[in-house]
Amino acid sequence: MDSMSTPRAEGPPTETEKPVGCCHYKRKSKLLAPCCNKVYTCRFCHDESENHQINRKEITELVCALCNTRQNVQSNCINCGVLFGKYACLECNLFDDDEKRQFHCKGCGFCRIGGADRFFHCNKCNMCLPIKLKQGHKCVENVSRSNCPICFEDIHTSRIACHIPPCGHLLHGPCYEELLGNGLYACPICQTSLMDMQRLWKHYDMKIANTPMPPEYRNYYVEILCKDCHKESIVKFHVVGFKCAHCGSYNTCRNKGPVTLRGCFRTGIRYFALFCNLLISMTRKIFTAIPYLFLIYDTEQAAPIGNSNEEIRESDVENLVENPE
Repeated sequence: MDSMSTPRAEGPPTETEKPVGCCHYKRKSKLLAPCCNKVYTCRFCHDESENHQINRKEITELVCALCNTRQNVQSNCINCGVLFGKYACLECNLFDDDEKRQFHCKGCGFCRIGGADRFFHCNKCNMCLPIKLKQGHKCVENVSRSNCPICFEDIHTSRIACHIPPCGHLLHGPCYEELLGNGLYACPICQTSLMDMQRLWKHYDMKIANTPMPPEYRNYYVEILCKDCHKESIVKFHVVGFKCAHCGSYNTCRNKGPVTLRGCFRTGIRYFALFCNLLISMTRKIFTAIPYLFLIYDTEQAAPIGNSNEEIRESDVENLVENPE
């Protein structure tokens, strides 16, 4: 049976707890910065006020926020006995009264939030990943030891959650959403598609089917490279895009060579091009041999004019032709 009670008047609770902490953490302790010997509530408050950064693992002393007792790093105050934080990590010198499912990752070397049961540490990627990716994800060695390719901020120690695309490279979640909002669907690092693009590729198919090229361009083909499957193919030229002949992706680019014709004129154009190349090659050989022909002719004409007792032997002419210098 539910108990009956009168409603309470609007107002603050009868017992209020003294607000402690800062805009970053709710805690009942302050840290003594070993670098400048100043007291701050947390390392973020220190870094925002000073022109240098603090190493959280070098902190050895705390100050109780309730009784102002200076003491070594520990979970409870030695004077008033207050618990500095509901979550306490003495390795990272971290104290927090907010429940964020914090856990310390030995592989990363610091604390993360979200629950240890939801994440695992990949030794090759060298970072914590969602547990659903444990059996199948593309490892990229030390992928988090780099900056976000969009905002160029650090990823490994970032407080912003990262998006993990199929290629394995990491982007900050807000940066990923901004990238898609601007109509960019390729990874800024490797240029592969950031998501399943089959719906967009079908839209491109319909657009190409409803937008035929002019008759003079219908038999043009180009050689392309697919950025998703990394294979080359020769496909029909279209202003909308080039569809990979292997995986059907439109995430492609022109690889090499000019636009070529196929169809009734292809064979004739190819043989004509071969004939032109042969003609150019023969012309080059002829013009290369012309200086040697003139040299032989001048040698034969100059022999009788010189001393009649000296004769130029044929071997000397051959040596002169082979070594004109």
